[in-house]
Amino acid sequence: MKKSDLLIDTNGYVLSLIEKILDANVQIKGVENIPKNNPRIFVANHFTRTEAMLVPYTMYNLTGKKVGVIADDSLFKTYFGNFLSNLGAMRKSHPLRDNHILGDLITSCKDWMIFPEGSMVKAKDIEKFDQHFCVKIDGTCQRVFTGATYFALYSQLLRQSYLDNKVKNFKKFQRRYFVNDCKDISEEETMIVPINISYSKIRTGQNFLLDMAERFLGDMGKNFKEELEIESNIILNSKIIIQILEPISTKTLIQEYEKELNHNKTISKIRYEATHNFMNKIYESLTINFDHVFALILFLYPKKVINIKHFKRLIYLVINKIKKREFYIDDDIDKDLIYLISYEAHEQFDEVLEIAIKDKILSIENDEYFIDKKTLLNNHTHHTIRLKNILKVILNEILINEKVLDIVRKLVQVEEKVINAKLLKVLEKEENDSFYKSYNKYIEYADTKPEDIGKAKYYDNKDSDTCIITLHGFSSAPKEVEQLSQFLHENTLAVYSPRLEGHGTSPEDLKTKTWIDWYKSVSRAITIATLKYKKVFIIGFSTGGLLALLASNKSYREFSGVVCINAALNLNDIRVKALLPAVSFWNDLVRVFNEDELAKDYIENNAENPDINYDKYYVESIKELNLLMENTKKELPNITSPILILQAKDDPVVNPSSAYEIYDKIKSEKKEIKIIEASNHVIIKGNNTEELFDSILDFLKK
Repeated sequence: MKKSDLLIDTNGYVLSLIEKILDANVQIKGVENIPKNNPRIFVANHFTRTEAMLVPYTMYNLTGKKVGVIADDSLFKTYFGNFLSNLGAMRKSHPLRDNHILGDLITSCKDWMIFPEGSMVKAKDIEKFDQHFCVKIDGTCQRVFTGATYFALYSQLLRQSYLDNKVKNFKKFQRRYFVNDCKDISEEETMIVPINISYSKIRTGQNFLLDMAERFLGDMGKNFKEELEIESNIILNSKIIIQILEPISTKTLIQEYEKELNHNKTISKIRYEATHNFMNKIYESLTINFDHVFALILFLYPKKVINIKHFKRLIYLVINKIKKREFYIDDDIDKDLIYLISYEAHEQFDEVLEIAIKDKILSIENDEYFIDKKTLLNNHTHHTIRLKNILKVILNEILINEKVLDIVRKLVQVEEKVINAKLLKVLEKEENDSFYKSYNKYIEYADTKPEDIGKAKYYDNKDSDTCIITLHGFSSAPKEVEQLSQFLHENTLAVYSPRLEGHGTSPEDLKTKTWIDWYKSVSRAITIATLKYKKVFIIGFSTGGLLALLASNKSYREFSGVVCINAALNLNDIRVKALLPAVSFWNDLVRVFNEDELAKDYIENNAENPDINYDKYYVESIKELNLLMENTKKELPNITSPILILQAKDDPVVNPSSAYEIYDKIKSEKKEIKIIEASNHVIIKGNNTEELFDSILDFLKK
């Protein structure tokens, strides 16, 4: 059956909404856990009405078998009724509902999907009560239902009775369970398949689906409008993660209980413990996202006021710890995470912060957040909490995971100084691990550089309060800026030379990296420097000069100025300016004729320092360099930091116009430009560096 078959007879203007639901951003994980030939009863947590359509449809696409679901009678009176019927749904009030479910499981004619929580848990407020889970709705605690386990176990007992020839009246058996309606009884056991449904980004607000519904339906009623606002935003803006867990054997369950309890425990007794066990697995299998960590730190932080920088660093450390443990984690939990602690915008943080401020959970004063925990913990009502306090819904969801709570509890109790030390250790390890991951991957390649060429270098000075970050150029390595770094260190300054991602190992490493990856390396270096020193300068050579210019827009009080040397804004290099377009054209041409093997991936590089630089430029890498140049040009008018611009007069690689363009376009009040009499590009090495180095030192001293 195709998607179109499931949509037949559905009213036209609702078709687009249903298709949006079916085409939502869904990630399915653990597909290997679906038993192939067994009758299956899927059990899951329940947050939205959409799940009653989306999850059965998803399972149908994976297995080719319809998945029945019990739906409230009211849904069959709406525009979704025909769709639900085609999908295999059954009214809650159907007089023969249980017989149909058992018959489908006995014969394996159809799988079933059941939500043991019984109804949507809008607040995601779950508690354990007498070793069983209960759903809290407006102060009332309703135990999780055990019907799914009953159907699974009872269908297996019925099957076994049939296979053991213990069914006395087979015709009556057939009629009761509709065996003739499908096929003969399956010999495979019924399996319970637990599923956790998680959402990455639950947001509220107006959208076009809500607008469309208001236009067609008019006054929808507060409750329906609330559900539509939440669910339409999930469909349009969220990631729905369906985590399929290990299946549970009904045969094994029955055998274990029979053996342990000497046949004294009936199926109605078994169902409670079995349900508790798989619901525990479902809740613990929550896919943890950024919002969970944000809300949990606010909840567990022992004070009413938290420093903004400290809050962000706590989030970084919590995510770092969570990633090392065996949790289910949203793929995007650490997306651009270095930006969170490197003094610039971080999309995920800014989004959830906006919600916290709008809902008056947080207020900002100077460099601190004031936490209103009473507002954070306000449950409102079952039908209003998702609109009035979505952070509490997110918090409720994570509170059931004791292992995550333990991680956060310990970190929020630690004083800021210790947190900073922990973060420094984590970041330095990240840099070291990043290098060795690449180095070990390409160690057998003939063109891989020696270890001491590419590894980041630290020149600490405990007596100095100033750190100079020195950035190397394109296709190069920290070794390139070693002479400059040592000179600065000899002049009582601490110096740190990070490795730009993809550099210092093999050209193949650089081929797979983007300019954003290089920029993130600089961001990490800046954070490391600010954790150790009160003042930070950035000196960038060539491509490093472009990255230094971009990084100068980060907002942190330790930043004192930037020096760019032969910043690669405009190039003379014929290999990049002319040869690259020619190579790209050639590659496009041969691929038109399906002659991919004739395509040229790289161009040769006759490097000024072949012991340090790569001997070839991959086309993809040069494209990234061009993107960096374009982005730097756009950002020049936003730069206001103190700056020294140094340029070799007859640089064969970088056109001297670069220096003048930078000088003219930046808005810095304190800016200097100096032309160095030199005809080579790498002017930071060799015997004629005195003028250059002295100019840099003078600028730093000012």
